[in-house]
Amino acid sequence: MKRVRWLNAEWPVSMRTLGARMKAQTFTPESFDGFVIGRIRESSIEARFVEKLISQETTTDPFGTQEIIDRVVYREVEFRLSTDFPHVEIINSQRSNKEFVSRLLELCNFSLTVTPIFIDLGDWVAAIQRQVASELVVDALQISELELEEGVSAKVLLKGNKDVRKAMVDLSAQKSFSLERMQITIPMEGRKVSLHLASAGAAKIPTDHFDDWLPILRRTMPRSPAKTSISAD
Repeated sequence: MKRVRWLNAEWPVSMRTLGARMKAQTFTPESFDGFVIGRIRESSIEARFVEKLISQETTTDPFGTQEIIDRVVYREVEFRLSTDFPHVEIINSQRSNKEFVSRLLELCNFSLTVTPIFIDLGDWVAAIQRQVASELVVDALQISELELEEGVSAKVLLKGNKDVRKAMVDLSAQKSFSLERMQITIPMEGRKVSLHLASAGAAKIPTDHFDDWLPILRRTMPRSPAKTSISAD
């Protein structure tokens, strides 16, 4: 599976200008960080941000002689920036993308605004269904803050060998909750493909279907914020 995370951004400069600034900070064998440019267009940039991390490890042989070994690790962030929503796309992102976002801020003279995305998963799944010929199934979903009674809430995970949305509607009737995650399964070419979607603007896509599904998820992602309701179909 490959992970994708999306963010909102308000670009203070054009993609061409931002791309030129990235080129001026190209990663080289002597660099500690920098950019590897893939493609720059009027409306988008595809590139990687690379960091070289050097640490030292001390080893001691059986005779008590110590040796210091330098270890080099390269950490990469593959990304796509766009003038259209969603504006920032990070592929196989790290737990923290702080250094990458900080570098974007520097390139934009600290005039850039980057904010999280909160997606209505029900709308997203409906939009995906309109893009595919086969009937998709929501066979797992997770909600939180399900209000059982005043002052009491629960986090619930539903899984099944059929669509679980009706069961979720029955369980949550007249109750408030937050829909966090969905797993959808779609028959394709004689096999079933499962996609994991998160309301926090993230997805997991099977590696062998990544290039096919990434543009579909990007294109169908709703701009509307998450709701505390769910449709049975």
